[in-house]
Amino acid sequence: MNIRNLYLCSIFALGLMLGGCATTPPAPPVTVADIVKLSSAGVAPEQIIDRMKAADMVYRLKASQLDSLHQQGVSDKVIDYMQQTYLDAVRRDQRVEDWNMWWQGPDGYFYGGCNFGMWPYACY
Repeated sequence: MNIRNLYLCSIFALGLMLGGCATTPPAPPVTVADIVKLSSAGVAPEQIIDRMKAADMVYRLKASQLDSLHQQGVSDKVIDYMQQTYLDAVRRDQRVEDWNMWWQGPDGYFYGGCNFGMWPYACY
């Protein structure tokens, strides 16, 4: 094998290796309205939670909002997960307690997380 062929094979192999490094775009946000719709449509709680995890969502909900979700048919498993996202975020970074770090959606709920670009220092 001559030097030219070795050089071309090296370039080809490098291209294959770098091609495998492509990142996938982030999952779309899962809003509270989405969660209610998915629950009403009979989607399993585990599937709803998987979507929230993929979107890297954090939910800051009041007790009355949690109760309202329960009355709208959202499972306790999903509600518990939503509440846990906020507790975990606060444990990770105390700055998320500041309301300035939250984005209020048109539905009146507050959202946070890397998906909204609100926590530049807490996202990893």
